[in-house]
Amino acid sequence: MNFYKSIADYYKQIFPLNKTQVEFVKGSFPEPEKLSLLDIGCGTGSLSIELSKIFNEVIAIDLDTSMIDKALEKEYPKVDFRVMNMLDIEQGFGQQSFDSVICFGNTLVHLESLKSILDFFFQTKKILRENGKLLFQIINYDNIIDIGISGLPTIENEAIKFVRNYTYYPAKNSIAFETILTIKKSKQQIKNTIQLYPLRKAEIEELLRQAGFSDWKFYGNFMRDALTEKSIPLVVEADK
Repeated sequence: MNFYKSIADYYKQIFPLNKTQVEFVKGSFPEPEKLSLLDIGCGTGSLSIELSKIFNEVIAIDLDTSMIDKALEKEYPKVDFRVMNMLDIEQGFGQQSFDSVICFGNTLVHLESLKSILDFFFQTKKILRENGKLLFQIINYDNIIDIGISGLPTIENEAIKFVRNYTYYPAKNSIAFETILTIKKSKQQIKNTIQLYPLRKAEIEELLRQAGFSDWKFYGNFMRDALTEKSIPLVVEADK
């Protein structure tokens, strides 16, 4: 995962803590202070740490060692940070280990195929306890593909500029996520391209059904507004 290693030092500037994510997760459970949560694709851990102030137990995993190293630098003992593949969670934790599994930041579409995504949904359902929930967020790829959007809004602040472009390859059903990170102080540029699976809403519904989830809701953002064809985020709340 050279892409994430290359941006780890600037991750906090690119993706600062999103308080609406915190409120979304908190609002999904009546008594979160009694519950356990697994954060998949935790990055440098800002969201995990914030949620640990609300939930009884938080474990956070990321495939990229540099991200977990940055998270551990924060020395926050209430979060158990681990390097782990999201397709190893059943083996790593066992059945009925968590009340909530979250997977934000477009992490899910780093899996290369529908088969891998279905495997992840099966494993997630197994590690969830009774009445548990899977909460995840990706980009609304129906919007990207059908409308022909070629990129996401540029992220810019006093420290960095992060340009994000998409190129869709229909023959391969794959999206090239092309980024340019500019460090303003040094004027250094870091360019990367990674392949993503353009997961559509209808595919999500079918895979959740196959994995045995009982119900699910789609939103257009973390404030629970309705998902529309013009929504950029796609947020899902799925009940075991």
